[in-house]
Amino acid sequence: MRLELDIVNIKDVQFADKTTISGGVLHINRRELEELLQEDKRLSQVGIELAHPGDKCRILQVSDVVEPRAKTRESGEDFPSALGEPGTVGEGSTCVLRGSAVVTSDHSERGELSRDPNGDIIDMSGPAAEIGIYGKTHNVVVLPYPANGVSLEGYRIALKIAGLKTAVYLAKAGKALKPDEIEVYDLPPLTEIAKGLEGLSKVAYIFQVLSTQYQPMLGDPVLYGSNIGGIVPTILHPNEVLDGAILRDYRAMGIETYVIQNHPIIKELYRRHGKELCFVGVIITLGYNNEPDYERAATVAANLAKRVLGADGVVLTKSGGGVPEVAMALAAQKCEELGVKTALAMCHFAADVSDASFEGTMIFNLPEVNAIVSMGSPLEVITLPPMERIIGRPVASPEGLPVSGEIKRPLVWIKGTVGQLGNLRLTSARY
Repeated sequence: MRLELDIVNIKDVQFADKTTISGGVLHINRRELEELLQEDKRLSQVGIELAHPGDKCRILQVSDVVEPRAKTRESGEDFPSALGEPGTVGEGSTCVLRGSAVVTSDHSERGELSRDPNGDIIDMSGPAAEIGIYGKTHNVVVLPYPANGVSLEGYRIALKIAGLKTAVYLAKAGKALKPDEIEVYDLPPLTEIAKGLEGLSKVAYIFQVLSTQYQPMLGDPVLYGSNIGGIVPTILHPNEVLDGAILRDYRAMGIETYVIQNHPIIKELYRRHGKELCFVGVIITLGYNNEPDYERAATVAANLAKRVLGADGVVLTKSGGGVPEVAMALAAQKCEELGVKTALAMCHFAADVSDASFEGTMIFNLPEVNAIVSMGSPLEVITLPPMERIIGRPVASPEGLPVSGEIKRPLVWIKGTVGQLGNLRLTSARY
């Protein structure tokens, strides 16, 4: 399966009379885009705002971030079954507007609150912009308002769909352009993948895409339009992950659709394929929160890795907070018992935010699972400077201060500063 990403580098985003790209500038017909999104009757109205790197701007209630992409040259559907018709992604070509992002902001004013009343935030300048990945992108912020009578779950799905529609609408403007660069991801079928690479270790990736520590939202399109609650581990081609088969589930912690589209671990395994290792594929699984289910999932995932993919080693990541660590670690233990070496990459969410003494504790201790890459703690608090402009629905801060002023927040509440998949600008060292 061969996937070409046709990269169009975006240097600026502006409103204009026509949606086009010229000289690296993405021009957007604001009214046309708003009318397109308002075709969804679950939404009463939709606003579009722009936020650029260096702006003294703070975006509130951030739900998800998506990179603008659209399939090209009759290569298939955009986000099949979630947005387009049923189909498969991962081959052909896809136009990518690199340097831009679609940010969806929740305007529901109901339901459970985020860990912070103003939700996850993005700062476009200051320390959060320096350490986060979304302070460096030109952001098209989508602000959908729910229609009367629409359920909270129905609104949240409409919010997600609005982000996907915007991503495709914008990327279509670049389909006819000559790309600035082309990224190629080409991995043959399993029966052919190791030909000529017999001397290299076979490595797979076990990708925990959803945690059931919270009830999955009915109708939330996560895998090819399905919320996939209850599935057993399944093999996917890595190109499917990169090309829109998997979307962030609503409750994901430290994972955005943008990061899945640019999955750092899959890209690194591709980079080393044929040189240091033989990349044999991706196994997706869930982070169950009860013993029978995570035992079953761990056993199936390990069997797929060893007996189907023939892996000598696997890399594992998790989704969610502390409970999914157990599911991930158990899958690693099952792999080790079958002779498959494992390496875990994890961000330490397994503690309450109020626990100031937390320094990266884990909630498992398995002797076989002894290769763990720490991606840090999301609980470090940083001070954010005042901002001149607020995008999104503001709520009085817990400190009683305006959210536009100087505030202190743990990294976990700042979108793009911590991540489960290795999408970090921060590094750490122990002296």
